[in-house]
Amino acid sequence: MATAPAPKASRSTPAMVVRRDRAVSSFSLLLLIPAALLSALFHVLLIAMMFLLNPPAKANTATERAMNDKEVPIKADAPEPEQKSDPFLSPDIDPAAQDVDVETNFKMERLADVSVPGLVNPTEKVGNGGPADLPPINLPAPGGFGKGQGGALEGDFTGSSMATGMPGGYTLQGLPPPGSFAGRSGGTREIALRDGGGTKASEAAVTRGLIWLAKNQHPEGKWQLEGAFTDKGASNDTAGTAFGLLPMLGAGKTHKPAPDNPWDKPIEKALAFLIRRQNKKNGDLGGGMYSHGLATIALCEAYALTKDPQLKRPAQAAINYIVDSQHAAGGWRYGPGQAGDTSAVGWQVMALKSAQMAGLDVPEATMRKAIAFLDSVCDRNNEGYGYVSPGSTAPMSAVGLLCRQYLQGWGPQNIRMIKGIDSNIKPTPPGAAANMYYYYYATQVMHHFGGEGWKNWNEKMREGLIAKQVAAGPDMGSWSSAGDAHGGAGGRVMQTSLSLLTLEVYYRHLPLFQRQSAAAQETK
Repeated sequence: MATAPAPKASRSTPAMVVRRDRAVSSFSLLLLIPAALLSALFHVLLIAMMFLLNPPAKANTATERAMNDKEVPIKADAPEPEQKSDPFLSPDIDPAAQDVDVETNFKMERLADVSVPGLVNPTEKVGNGGPADLPPINLPAPGGFGKGQGGALEGDFTGSSMATGMPGGYTLQGLPPPGSFAGRSGGTREIALRDGGGTKASEAAVTRGLIWLAKNQHPEGKWQLEGAFTDKGASNDTAGTAFGLLPMLGAGKTHKPAPDNPWDKPIEKALAFLIRRQNKKNGDLGGGMYSHGLATIALCEAYALTKDPQLKRPAQAAINYIVDSQHAAGGWRYGPGQAGDTSAVGWQVMALKSAQMAGLDVPEATMRKAIAFLDSVCDRNNEGYGYVSPGSTAPMSAVGLLCRQYLQGWGPQNIRMIKGIDSNIKPTPPGAAANMYYYYYATQVMHHFGGEGWKNWNEKMREGLIAKQVAAGPDMGSWSSAGDAHGGAGGRVMQTSLSLLTLEVYYRHLPLFQRQSAAAQETK
């Protein structure tokens, strides 16, 4: 049977196969070149268009950063490492500011030119109102808030939505709402200083005091009541840090970087320290209700002055802790839920009012209960206030009367306010007692009350504080707590803080019951 022929053997050798494959590959590559060129050209054009549409961001200037909340983070995740430093020098303060010759500021023509920490913009508008010869502005009581607020009758509760209590009487020409933080700005400060009774010497004293505080700040950002000075207080870092922060905030300085603000880093570090200490579950800032109230005021003021969103949550949480800690009878004391004392109530009420000014949430019921507590410790015979029961000591009366001004709008014509001042504050004028805590509260009461009583009080208080400020040495700019009624508890830090806040009274909180400005009176 015939068989199929066997296939012929291939004549291709391995070398021939390699050469053929290489030729095919080269031909294929040649075919791909046009496509590759087109792809490359397309991507180059695409990148160029993206660059034109999205140019690289320029570095923000200091002023731009100050206007952008997110550019100034409050870093509270972890404590900063310990640093070795001279206890009387702060690495975060401009050396030029530490050595500033504040006496030269007395040569300035404008009071605003000695505003802390030195010169302000000389072209800045002073105030934000019209000509000084305009008729006085009358602020009527808003409707629906009771009868006779600010007048001769006892006022009803003003409502928690009111940021400053009940305004009444006449306002200074062009100033922002009574009681607000707006007086801390350079322009408005001019009017507040002039008409309130501040001087270039008092502003220079404030500058010296703030420099001392900055030099004595711990590297972690806190202030220690038992710091590197002879008159030490009891250890309480929450209270100490609040006492360090409040005078800086009272001068209108914040953690926002700005060309004229060498205090931004000390303030930012202090705020971060408080936030690190805060209990993330209940908002407690530590150290007891006294120190918690003080630190809450600082957080609320910092938020009000900057609207930094990173401060809103801790500030609101601190306020919530105060609300939750209130006793059923309306007071606060050392710990949550304890029956109240007037001193602790004073700090909590001011924290709650600062929160309202900042736009935070404060329940109306909390304020109503605080008024009920004040009623429970008030002596109606002389409108004084006791510590935990009806009485009339000068310090507690000053606290109680200030709370009445803020919570119920008791103005300079309110018969109960007049009687309370005549019976409990005027008998203990500046210099009559060694109690800076009392003078801190009493000065605010008289500042809001106004009139000749405030003028006489202010001159003695202002000049007495300037005279007692340490003029030389490592403690230059501070006030000694030796012999003070609360010196053992607060030491030099508290004494200096309360003294500074008292000298800042003209602009720290604008008067609740403002009258016609001195400039307007001069035109008559």
